[in-house]
Amino acid sequence: MKQILLFIAIILLHFTTVAQSQKDSLNKVVHERIKDIKESQSDNPYYTKEEKREVYTKEVNTFQALAQPSEDSDLANYFKIYLEKKLLQKIDFSTIKWSSFYKHSSNNAYSFTIRMTFEISKTNKVTNCRINTGNKERDKKIIEIFKKYPLEKLGLKESDKLGKISVQLFAKEGKNVIIKASKFAVVDTPATIEGCENAELYWQINKCLYDKLYEHILKNLSLKTLNNQELRGEVIFNPRFTINEEGKIVHVNSIAPNETIKNEIDRVIQSFDQVVIPGKRNGKPQNTYCETFRSLTIENIK
Repeated sequence: MKQILLFIAIILLHFTTVAQSQKDSLNKVVHERIKDIKESQSDNPYYTKEEKREVYTKEVNTFQALAQPSEDSDLANYFKIYLEKKLLQKIDFSTIKWSSFYKHSSNNAYSFTIRMTFEISKTNKVTNCRINTGNKERDKKIIEIFKKYPLEKLGLKESDKLGKISVQLFAKEGKNVIIKASKFAVVDTPATIEGCENAELYWQINKCLYDKLYEHILKNLSLKTLNNQELRGEVIFNPRFTINEEGKIVHVNSIAPNETIKNEIDRVIQSFDQVVIPGKRNGKPQNTYCETFRSLTIENIK
Protein backbone atom coordinates (compact mmCIF):
# COMPACT_ATOMS: atom_id res chain seq x y z
CA MET A 1 0.00 0.00 0.00
CA LYS A 2 1.45 3.31 -1.05
CA GLN A 3 1.74 5.99 1.58
CA ILE A 4 0.73 9.45 0.38
CA LEU A 5 2.22 12.45 2.09
CA LEU A 6 0.86 15.93 1.62
CA PHE A 7 3.49 18.50 0.78
CA ILE A 8 2.59 22.14 1.22
CA ALA A 9 4.70 25.10 0.20
CA ILE A 10 3.92 28.78 0.53
CA ILE A 11 5.28 30.67 -2.47
CA LEU A 12 5.49 34.44 -2.13
CA LEU A 13 4.34 36.50 -5.08
CA HIS A 14 7.68 38.30 -5.29
CA PHE A 15 10.46 36.70 -7.30
CA THR A 16 13.96 37.92 -6.58
CA THR A 17 16.28 35.30 -8.00
CA VAL A 18 14.94 34.52 -11.46
CA ALA A 19 15.76 36.17 -14.75
CA GLN A 20 13.73 39.20 -15.81
CA SER A 21 12.01 37.36 -18.66
CA GLN A 22 10.99 34.62 -16.24
CA LYS A 23 9.79 37.26 -13.79
CA ASP A 24 7.62 38.88 -16.43
CA SER A 25 6.11 35.55 -17.40
CA LEU A 26 5.45 34.52 -13.80
CA ASN A 27 4.03 37.91 -12.89
CA LYS A 28 1.66 37.75 -15.86
CA VAL A 29 0.32 34.40 -14.72
CA VAL A 30 0.01 35.63 -11.13
CA HIS A 31 -1.84 38.80 -12.16
CA GLU A 32 -4.27 36.78 -14.26
CA ARG A 33 -5.00 34.51 -11.32
CA ILE A 34 -5.41 37.47 -8.96
CA LYS A 35 -7.84 39.01 -11.44
CA ASP A 36 -9.90 35.83 -11.32
CA ILE A 37 -9.90 35.93 -7.52
CA LYS A 38 -11.01 39.56 -7.45
CA GLU A 39 -13.87 38.78 -9.79
CA SER A 40 -15.00 36.04 -7.42
CA GLN A 41 -15.15 38.52 -4.52
CA SER A 42 -18.52 39.75 -5.73
CA ASP A 43 -19.93 36.53 -4.28
CA ASN A 44 -18.20 37.12 -0.95
CA PRO A 45 -17.86 40.86 -0.26
CA TYR A 46 -15.74 41.83 2.72
CA TYR A 47 -18.12 44.60 3.73
CA THR A 48 -21.84 45.04 3.27
CA LYS A 49 -22.85 48.21 1.43
CA GLU A 50 -23.79 49.81 4.73
CA GLU A 51 -20.48 48.86 6.37
CA LYS A 52 -18.50 50.07 3.37
CA ARG A 53 -20.28 53.42 3.43
CA GLU A 54 -19.61 53.78 7.17
CA VAL A 55 -15.91 52.87 6.87
CA TYR A 56 -15.45 55.13 3.86
CA THR A 57 -17.15 58.13 5.47
CA LYS A 58 -15.14 57.75 8.67
CA GLU A 59 -11.87 57.48 6.75
CA VAL A 60 -12.57 60.57 4.63
CA ASN A 61 -13.61 62.65 7.63
CA THR A 62 -10.54 61.61 9.60
CA PHE A 63 -8.24 62.34 6.68
CA GLN A 64 -9.73 65.77 6.01
CA ALA A 65 -9.47 66.77 9.66
CA LEU A 66 -5.79 65.83 9.82
CA ALA A 67 -4.69 66.99 6.35
CA GLN A 68 -6.61 70.29 6.40
CA PRO A 69 -6.49 70.69 2.58
CA SER A 70 -6.70 74.26 1.32
CA GLU A 71 -6.38 76.17 -1.93
CA ASP A 72 -3.86 78.41 -0.16
CA SER A 73 -1.67 75.78 1.50
CA ASP A 74 2.04 75.85 0.76
CA LEU A 75 1.75 72.62 -1.22
CA ALA A 76 -1.17 74.03 -3.23
CA ASN A 77 0.75 77.20 -4.07
CA TYR A 78 3.73 75.08 -5.10
CA PHE A 79 1.63 73.09 -7.59
CA LYS A 80 0.02 76.26 -8.92
CA ILE A 81 3.51 77.35 -9.97
CA TYR A 82 4.81 74.13 -11.47
CA LEU A 83 1.76 72.21 -12.76
CA GLU A 84 0.50 73.12 -16.22
CA LYS A 85 -3.14 74.20 -16.10
CA LYS A 86 -4.01 72.04 -19.10
CA LEU A 87 -3.01 68.90 -17.17
CA LEU A 88 -5.35 69.84 -14.35
CA GLN A 89 -8.23 70.64 -16.68
CA LYS A 90 -8.08 67.21 -18.31
CA ILE A 91 -8.69 65.30 -15.07
CA ASP A 92 -12.02 63.47 -15.38
CA PHE A 93 -13.47 62.32 -12.06
CA SER A 94 -15.98 60.11 -13.82
CA THR A 95 -13.18 57.65 -14.60
CA ILE A 96 -11.28 57.64 -11.29
CA LYS A 97 -11.64 57.30 -7.58
CA TRP A 98 -8.84 57.65 -5.06
CA SER A 99 -9.19 54.08 -3.82
CA SER A 100 -10.16 51.01 -5.82
CA PHE A 101 -11.55 49.59 -2.58
CA TYR A 102 -14.30 52.22 -2.76
CA LYS A 103 -14.68 52.40 -6.52
CA HIS A 104 -18.32 51.33 -6.31
CA SER A 105 -19.30 54.09 -3.88
CA SER A 106 -22.23 56.21 -5.03
CA ASN A 107 -21.49 59.73 -6.26
CA ASN A 108 -23.48 61.12 -3.36
CA ALA A 109 -21.14 59.43 -0.85
CA TYR A 110 -17.89 59.77 -2.79
CA SER A 111 -15.32 62.43 -1.90
CA PHE A 112 -14.24 64.03 -5.17
CA THR A 113 -10.59 64.40 -4.23
CA ILE A 114 -7.27 63.01 -5.45
CA ARG A 115 -4.52 61.95 -3.09
CA MET A 116 -0.91 60.96 -3.52
CA THR A 117 0.59 58.27 -1.30
CA PHE A 118 4.30 57.71 -0.83
CA GLU A 119 6.96 56.37 1.49
CA ILE A 120 10.28 57.72 2.72
CA SER A 121 13.54 55.90 2.02
CA LYS A 122 16.52 55.50 4.34
CA THR A 123 18.09 58.51 2.61
CA ASN A 124 14.97 60.62 3.34
CA LYS A 125 13.83 60.61 -0.28
CA VAL A 126 10.29 60.21 -1.55
CA THR A 127 9.73 56.72 -2.94
CA ASN A 128 6.89 54.43 -4.08
CA CYS A 129 4.65 57.34 -5.10
CA ARG A 130 1.10 56.43 -6.12
CA ILE A 131 -1.54 58.69 -7.65
CA ASN A 132 -4.43 58.10 -10.04
CA THR A 133 -5.66 60.94 -12.21
CA GLY A 134 -6.86 58.66 -14.98
CA ASN A 135 -3.75 59.12 -17.14
CA LYS A 136 -0.35 57.51 -16.52
CA GLU A 137 1.67 60.23 -18.23
CA ARG A 138 -0.08 62.90 -16.17
CA ASP A 139 0.48 60.85 -13.03
CA LYS A 140 4.19 60.61 -13.85
CA LYS A 141 4.45 64.38 -14.35
CA ILE A 142 2.70 65.13 -11.05
CA ILE A 143 4.99 62.72 -9.21
CA GLU A 144 8.06 64.36 -10.74
CA ILE A 145 6.85 67.75 -9.52
CA PHE A 146 6.02 66.47 -6.04
CA LYS A 147 9.43 64.84 -5.56
CA LYS A 148 11.03 68.29 -5.70
CA TYR A 149 8.84 69.64 -2.91
CA PRO A 150 10.64 70.10 0.48
CA LEU A 151 9.29 67.35 2.74
CA GLU A 152 10.03 69.34 5.89
CA LYS A 153 7.18 71.65 4.96
CA LEU A 154 4.77 68.78 5.58
CA GLY A 155 5.93 68.45 9.17
CA LEU A 156 7.18 64.88 8.78
CA LYS A 157 9.18 63.19 11.53
CA GLU A 158 11.83 60.47 11.49
CA SER A 159 9.30 57.96 12.82
CA ASP A 160 7.09 58.59 9.77
CA LYS A 161 9.42 56.35 7.75
CA LEU A 162 7.43 53.49 9.25
CA GLY A 163 4.23 54.66 7.59
CA LYS A 164 2.51 55.15 4.28
CA ILE A 165 2.11 58.89 3.82
CA SER A 166 -0.82 60.58 2.08
CA VAL A 167 -1.49 64.10 0.90
CA GLN A 168 -4.45 65.50 -0.97
CA LEU A 169 -3.58 67.42 -4.12
CA PHE A 170 -6.77 68.05 -6.09
CA ALA A 171 -10.50 68.34 -5.59
CA LYS A 172 -13.59 68.82 -7.69
CA GLU A 173 -15.80 71.75 -6.82
CA GLY A 174 -18.80 72.19 -9.04
CA LYS A 175 -17.66 71.38 -12.57
CA ASN A 176 -14.07 72.45 -11.98
CA VAL A 177 -11.02 70.52 -10.80
CA ILE A 178 -8.93 72.71 -8.53
CA ILE A 179 -5.63 72.49 -6.68
CA LYS A 180 -6.65 71.98 -3.07
CA ALA A 181 -3.71 70.44 -1.27
CA SER A 182 -2.92 69.27 2.24
CA LYS A 183 -1.39 71.52 4.85
CA PHE A 184 -0.21 68.44 6.72
CA ALA A 185 0.65 64.88 5.77
CA VAL A 186 -1.41 61.94 7.04
CA VAL A 187 0.70 58.95 8.10
CA ASP A 188 -0.75 55.43 8.33
CA THR A 189 1.53 53.06 10.22
CA PRO A 190 0.86 49.32 9.89
CA ALA A 191 0.46 47.03 12.87
CA THR A 192 3.67 45.72 14.42
CA ILE A 193 4.00 42.09 15.46
CA GLU A 194 6.51 40.11 17.50
CA GLY A 195 9.84 39.91 15.69
CA CYS A 196 9.19 42.98 13.53
CA GLU A 197 9.88 45.69 16.11
CA ASN A 198 13.25 46.60 14.57
CA ALA A 199 11.91 47.34 11.07
CA GLU A 200 13.00 50.80 9.91
CA LEU A 201 10.79 51.43 6.87
CA TYR A 202 7.13 51.00 5.95
CA TRP A 203 7.67 48.23 3.41
CA GLN A 204 9.86 46.33 5.88
CA ILE A 205 7.34 46.37 8.72
CA ASN A 206 4.50 45.53 6.33
CA LYS A 207 6.42 42.66 4.70
CA CYS A 208 7.47 41.34 8.11
CA LEU A 209 3.86 41.22 9.27
CA TYR A 210 2.72 39.17 6.29
CA ASP A 211 5.79 36.91 6.35
CA LYS A 212 5.23 36.09 10.02
CA LEU A 213 1.55 35.49 9.40
CA TYR A 214 2.31 33.01 6.62
CA GLU A 215 4.84 31.20 8.73
CA HIS A 216 1.98 30.76 11.17
CA ILE A 217 -0.36 29.57 8.42
CA LEU A 218 2.20 27.08 7.14
CA LYS A 219 2.73 25.60 10.60
CA ASN A 220 -0.92 25.39 11.56
CA LEU A 221 -2.91 24.41 8.47
CA SER A 222 -4.65 21.08 8.92
CA LEU A 223 -3.06 18.68 6.43
CA LYS A 224 -5.92 16.27 6.99
CA THR A 225 -8.50 18.90 6.03
CA LEU A 226 -6.65 19.83 2.86
CA ASN A 227 -5.90 16.23 1.94
CA ASN A 228 -9.58 15.33 2.16
CA GLN A 229 -10.32 17.90 -0.53
CA GLU A 230 -8.37 15.89 -3.11
CA LEU A 231 -7.17 19.23 -4.45
CA ARG A 232 -3.64 19.17 -5.87
CA GLY A 233 -1.47 21.72 -7.59
CA GLU A 234 -0.95 25.43 -7.09
CA VAL A 235 -3.78 27.70 -6.00
CA ILE A 236 -3.81 31.37 -5.10
CA PHE A 237 -5.85 32.53 -2.14
CA ASN A 238 -6.70 35.98 -0.82
CA PRO A 239 -6.58 36.45 2.97
CA ARG A 240 -8.61 39.44 4.18
CA PHE A 241 -8.94 40.59 7.78
CA THR A 242 -8.88 43.63 10.06
CA ILE A 243 -6.55 44.42 12.95
CA ASN A 244 -8.64 46.51 15.34
CA GLU A 245 -7.62 49.37 17.61
CA GLU A 246 -6.72 46.90 20.38
CA GLY A 247 -4.42 44.94 18.09
CA LYS A 248 -6.77 41.97 17.70
CA ILE A 249 -7.44 40.22 14.39
CA VAL A 250 -11.16 40.42 13.61
CA HIS A 251 -13.55 40.06 10.68
CA VAL A 252 -11.52 37.39 8.89
CA ASN A 253 -13.09 36.67 5.51
CA SER A 254 -10.69 35.19 2.97
CA ILE A 255 -11.17 34.16 -0.65
CA ALA A 256 -10.07 30.60 -1.49
CA PRO A 257 -10.79 27.88 -4.11
CA ASN A 258 -13.59 26.39 -2.02
CA GLU A 259 -15.44 26.91 1.25
CA THR A 260 -13.53 24.26 3.20
CA ILE A 261 -10.12 25.69 2.36
CA LYS A 262 -11.40 29.22 3.04
CA ASN A 263 -12.68 28.20 6.48
CA GLU A 264 -9.39 26.49 7.30
CA ILE A 265 -7.33 29.54 6.29
CA ASP A 266 -9.69 31.80 8.26
CA ARG A 267 -9.37 29.55 11.32
CA VAL A 268 -5.59 29.73 11.26
CA ILE A 269 -5.52 33.51 10.76
CA GLN A 270 -7.91 33.97 13.69
CA SER A 271 -5.49 32.08 15.93
CA PHE A 272 -2.62 34.45 15.08
CA ASP A 273 -2.07 36.49 18.26
CA GLN A 274 1.35 38.07 17.80
CA VAL A 275 0.27 41.68 17.19
CA VAL A 276 1.99 43.94 19.74
CA ILE A 277 1.09 47.40 18.39
CA PRO A 278 -2.07 48.16 16.35
CA GLY A 279 -1.99 50.20 13.17
CA LYS A 280 -2.08 53.95 13.69
CA ARG A 281 -3.02 57.12 11.82
CA ASN A 282 -0.88 60.06 12.91
CA GLY A 283 -0.09 58.20 16.11
CA LYS A 284 -3.67 57.27 17.04
CA PRO A 285 -4.68 53.57 16.97
CA GLN A 286 -7.13 52.69 14.23
CA ASN A 287 -8.75 49.68 12.59
CA THR A 288 -6.49 48.49 9.79
CA TYR A 289 -7.81 46.51 6.83
CA CYS A 290 -5.30 43.92 5.63
CA GLU A 291 -5.31 42.06 2.34
CA THR A 292 -2.75 40.11 0.37
CA PHE A 293 -2.40 37.23 -2.09
CA ARG A 294 -0.37 34.08 -1.65
CA SER A 295 0.13 30.84 -3.56
CA LEU A 296 -0.44 27.49 -1.89
CA THR A 297 0.96 24.42 -3.63
CA ILE A 298 -0.36 21.01 -2.60
CA GLU A 299 1.40 17.98 -4.00
CA ASN A 300 1.46 14.25 -3.42
CA ILE A 301 4.82 12.69 -2.69
CA LYS A 302 4.91 8.91 -3.13
